[in-house]
Amino acid sequence: MSISFERQGNDLVLIYSPEVISINDVLRGIEDKGQWQIGQCFSVEKKHLKLTNDNENSLYFRIGTIQDGYYSLDRDIMGTDNRFFISVDVKLSRRHFIAYRNISILRKIDELVKQDVYIGGAADGCIPVDVYESLIKAFPKTAELNRYAHSRISTILKEYLPSLEKYEKDYLKYISSHGIISSLSPVARPSFHEKNSVIELKQFQDAKKEFEDLLERSDCIREDVWQNEINSLIRFLYPKYIAGVREISIKGVDKHDKRPDFVLIDANGCIDILEIKRPSARILTKQSTYRNNYVPVRELAGAIQQIEKYIHCINLNGRDGVQSIQEQISNHIPVGMTVNVVNPTGILLIGRSNDFNSQQKIDFELIKRQYKNIADIMTYDDVLQRINNIIMALTLETGL
Repeated sequence: MSISFERQGNDLVLIYSPEVISINDVLRGIEDKGQWQIGQCFSVEKKHLKLTNDNENSLYFRIGTIQDGYYSLDRDIMGTDNRFFISVDVKLSRRHFIAYRNISILRKIDELVKQDVYIGGAADGCIPVDVYESLIKAFPKTAELNRYAHSRISTILKEYLPSLEKYEKDYLKYISSHGIISSLSPVARPSFHEKNSVIELKQFQDAKKEFEDLLERSDCIREDVWQNEINSLIRFLYPKYIAGVREISIKGVDKHDKRPDFVLIDANGCIDILEIKRPSARILTKQSTYRNNYVPVRELAGAIQQIEKYIHCINLNGRDGVQSIQEQISNHIPVGMTVNVVNPTGILLIGRSNDFNSQQKIDFELIKRQYKNIADIMTYDDVLQRINNIIMALTLETGL
C-alpha cells in the first residue's frame, strides 16, 4: 500500500492507495466494520473520508486540522489518549508515523506520557524536529519487546519529557529478572548474544503471524505481490542472502531467455535461484500408483526441471553470462561487489503438505533428497514448521 500526506485548506489529509485489495473492498470494510485500519496505525471511519478529485485509485481521509502553526492530529484516528501536534513546517511521510513492522511511533510515545506532545515549532517543551528524526532512525527495527522500545524512546526524549526516565530503569530491571545480564559487563548490560536472542524471538513470532496471514489470504493476493512477500520471508529464514532480484534475464541454451522468479545473492556475491509456486499447487498424485508409491505430479516435476534448466544455463553462459547478471543486479548489491557463479543451487517453495499421510510424507522426503544437490524443495508447511521450531528453541533459550 501507499501512504502520503498533504495539506488541503485547514485540513491534514492522508492519501491511501491500497495495492492488494481494491478501493471498493476498503469502502465495504468501512461500511461493515465501522472503521478501517491503515498500516496498523490509522483507524479511519466513514466520517473521516473526503471526496476529492474523483481519483479511483486513492482514498482521502481527514486526520487532523491546523491550529497555531501545528497539525493537530485526531486522537481517535491515531489511537492515542494524549493529543499530538506536529509543526506544519515538517514535510510528513509514512516514516514519521509508522516504524518497522507497522509499529505506531506516536502510540508508543503515548503509552509513556500523560501530557500533550508537540513536535517542532516554537511551543514550550516541544520536541525539536531533529530530535524526533533521531528517534525515527534509532527506533527498533526488529519489533523488540515493549520494554526495550520504551527504553529506547526514553533515552532520546527524557530531556524534553522528564517523566520518561523511569523506563530505562524499568528495562534494566526486566532483563535482570529474566537472567540475561552479562556478569562481565561493568554496567550490567546483557551480552550481545543474550539480547539478540530476545530480539530474534520477537522477529520470528512476527514472521509466523505474517506468514499465517498470507496463507489465509493466498487466493486473493496478486501473483507478483505474493512472490515479493514470500521472497522477503525466505531471505529472513536464510540470512546469508543479502538481496533477491526478481525476473532477471538469463540467456537460454535453446535461444529463449530464462527468467527465474528470483536470483538470490549471498554476502560473498554467489548466486542461487528461488522459484515460488502457489500453496494450491499439487505435489504428489492423489492415489498411490506403482507398487503403492506416490509420485510427483507434473507441476512439481516441471518446477524442478525449471530450476535445473536455469542452473544449466548459468553454468554454460560463462563469463559473458556472469557479466550480464552483474549488470542487471548492480542496483541491488553493494558498490564494488562482484557476482560469482560457484555451483549455484535452487530453492523451490511449492504446495502444502499438512494433509499428507505417512506414506506420502516418506515419498516426498525421498523426492527432496533425490534433488538435494540441485534444490532445497519445501512446502509452505515445511516453512511454517521451521519457523515454529526456531521459536520453540529461542523460547527455551531466553526463558520468555
